[in-house]
Amino acid sequence: MKKNTRATELSRLLSSLPCPQGLLCMQAGEAIDIVAATAMWVSYDPVIIAVYLKPGSTAHKLLNEGRNFTFNTGDESQNEATLKAGSIKGTVADKMQQLKLTLEPSESIASPRVVGSAASYECRVLKVAACGDHDLFLGLVTGWTVRDGAKPVVRYGSQSHAVGAALKGPKVGYPH
Repeated sequence: MKKNTRATELSRLLSSLPCPQGLLCMQAGEAIDIVAATAMWVSYDPVIIAVYLKPGSTAHKLLNEGRNFTFNTGDESQNEATLKAGSIKGTVADKMQQLKLTLEPSESIASPRVVGSAASYECRVLKVAACGDHDLFLGLVTGWTVRDGAKPVVRYGSQSHAVGAALKGPKVGYPH
């Protein structure tokens, strides 16, 4: 299979899996970075989420050093900023000005939260595992905020989507 054919097929495969769209913030000492990211749950009790980063990035370096992060589920009002966050280089102050986002202190870790997010998960890194071309970081949720009336965004088909009306069927309670 030709390389560009494989890339097209891989893109199609990866964009067929809906993922929560958000902002990953990490801090080590005084250094802070924020990047676009997705996350998934891996455990209910204790609550553990997984995020992944490409080795060599500033975010990866800070996450390895600081060993804590926040995953901030993007709100519809933050969609444009969330999409831009992964492509802006520079200091966090420069990024925040360009993204028009505000950070606030977390309650349980050093890494800040993003004001206005649909939800913020404060996490302490439990484990790092090399997984192909990215490293997987498992984070124990040590604090959280969920904003009433928030409108979370999911990534699907290479685009951002609003979460729509609930489908018919039984309600699933968590944990289950």
